[in-house]
Amino acid sequence: MSSSALRRATAAIGAAVLAAGVALVAVAPAQAVILPGNIDTDQPRSLTIHKFALGPGNGAVAGTGQELPSSTNLGIPLSGAVFTATQVAGVDLTTPEGWAIATNLTPQTASTRLSSSTFTSTPSSSNGTATFPADPDFPTGMPIGLYYVQETVLPADATNPVAPFLVSLPLPTGPSGAPANQWIYDVHVYPKNAVTELTKTRVPAPANSAEARNPDLIRWAIASSIPTLAAGDSIANFSLVDEIPTDLEFLATPPTGVSPTTVTVTSAAGIAQNFVVNTDYTIVTTAGTSTLTFTPSGLTRLTALQGGVVSFNVLTRAVTIPPNGLIVNSATANVNGATETVTGTTPIGQLTVFAYESTNGSQRVPLAGAIYQVYLNQNDANLQQNPISIEGVTNWTTGPDGYVEIPIVTPGNYYVREITPPAGFNLPQANPVQTVVVAGPTSTVAPVQNYVEFAHTQVSVANFLLPLTGGDGGLWFGLGGAGLIVFALGAAFVVRRRAAAAHTLA
Repeated sequence: MSSSALRRATAAIGAAVLAAGVALVAVAPAQAVILPGNIDTDQPRSLTIHKFALGPGNGAVAGTGQELPSSTNLGIPLSGAVFTATQVAGVDLTTPEGWAIATNLTPQTASTRLSSSTFTSTPSSSNGTATFPADPDFPTGMPIGLYYVQETVLPADATNPVAPFLVSLPLPTGPSGAPANQWIYDVHVYPKNAVTELTKTRVPAPANSAEARNPDLIRWAIASSIPTLAAGDSIANFSLVDEIPTDLEFLATPPTGVSPTTVTVTSAAGIAQNFVVNTDYTIVTTAGTSTLTFTPSGLTRLTALQGGVVSFNVLTRAVTIPPNGLIVNSATANVNGATETVTGTTPIGQLTVFAYESTNGSQRVPLAGAIYQVYLNQNDANLQQNPISIEGVTNWTTGPDGYVEIPIVTPGNYYVREITPPAGFNLPQANPVQTVVVAGPTSTVAPVQNYVEFAHTQVSVANFLLPLTGGDGGLWFGLGGAGLIVFALGAAFVVRRRAAAAHTLA
């Protein structure tokens, strides 16, 4: 074959085959077979596909067909991809005519002349590698020829399949290759998938904020990367769905000072973009799901923000506590028809307060009517300001059994204050009391959790002036009797003095 024909073949096949390769040319490892001269029909041939996610830093320059060193940073490997390689009919690469035909084919035109000789790869492994198993009918590996390669099974989080490509076995390095004008019998290709990364996490409320003072509220961040696409591709659909369990409910109207469900779109540089609800996206909420869907205009804008992030911050309220104190919530992303589902977990607890009177040092008599508030910090507790609120309730009163339950509380440190004691009792000496809420319901037996108690004493009788005998009449009779006694004692003293004086004069 002439050098010009080889150059054309190399350009056509090499570019088509490895258009999704990496921006790196490397000398093949020692085990790769690269030989000069004519095609050796007895030399074994192989095709290895290395599957990675398409990102801003790769996929821009065609590869070489040679295996890259393991130290090369190729991005994130993708497992589970399966490829089929179908031989293109009527292309005999042992003849100049065959190379002339191959030179003028594109993946699209080649797809109309495929043979029945098809080979299927293994699913790509955890390192992204897929190989074509040995075939007893072909002891030297896949036959010499031109192959149309398709991705028939996508990795779990891939949004777009790799565009079909052509590869020849063996593959010419061409005049500008390294080494130049030789044949690669062990061909390695590095196609890339556009992928999206989906996460779902609990968003803690800012300290001492209005949202933190509503500790039954749980905000979730469903974050999805905007995939980096192959040149010419666009984002045709993009939606995020929050699917809540029965432990949660959506809030139509959040409490005062608490922001509602929000959507934030940032560029690859982290710069927030101005996306407008009902213009660039819509949010539809039912009893169990809330769905963010981008409109055609929003999709156009997302396509221009590849590498950025969409964050769907959903506000929910906890309504029940699972036995283990952990609420599990799932979210699903659908980007260009590819779906991915993730889960997020958050702890939730409660707090029970017990009011009692301690008598004789042992008996604990429950007290009804004690009123409590709960605060986020000691200063607020001391000043009785900014108490927490559960569905608009800020005061909790003990019942006849002495207990009251603050039903749904995000785990953390709190201060419980008795603001009104039971009738006839003093406020407790230890007031407020710091306590810790952990995941799960209240337990009053070991290990005790989510429980605090307040001991009470009665109002002192020293605060009252009781009659000595039960009435004023008794008081005056007492005072009169005492006066008579004093008068008698005084008269006796006078008589005795006079008698003593008369005796002296005699």
